[in-house]
Amino acid sequence: MACGGLRIGESLDVFPENFQDGTLRLRRQIVWYRDRDRDRDRDGLYTARYAPLKHRKEGEWHDVPLLEFFAAYADRFPVLNQQGGMTYPGLVRNSWDRAVKRLGLRDYTPHDLRRKGTTVTLTNGVAIHEVSRWLGPHSTKVTVDEYGRLAQEGRERCRQVVTTTFQGYLPEELTVGLAA
Repeated sequence: MACGGLRIGESLDVFPENFQDGTLRLRRQIVWYRDRDRDRDRDGLYTARYAPLKHRKEGEWHDVPLLEFFAAYADRFPVLNQQGGMTYPGLVRNSWDRAVKRLGLRDYTPHDLRRKGTTVTLTNGVAIHEVSRWLGPHSTKVTVDEYGRLAQEGRERCRQVVTTTFQGYLPEELTVGLAA
């Protein structure tokens, strides 16, 4: 989830055939709504369902650049429950919370892995429009609104580029200390 910027539901619907030449092609996600009767089976238990990706219509997909070593683990997907069936995001979240507590780790969520991957890419100079494409929204506005503050190092890079470009055209007394 951190390396691919995936949401829980997206990560639960990864199959070996989704791995294609250094890319993870996401087609759908698994959802589980606790408050909707239509998602209960005949015993009244909640069930997982396939749904289009967030910000996508049925049949649309998005491609995620994949670290090369992940392809070696393609045969370990999908993540299944103990009965060999589809697991649902709520179960993963509950198991996650118990493990974090048992291990004495600081409180964080699986979605924090997505945020971590986003933070790492933005703070290391990847353009926000590329990160947005990787995360999946159709509009970069969603990514800018959520993570734009992390790209503030870009201000310093921008200042340096402009300074380097124009300092030769400015009077010498104005450029003292600008190159530093």
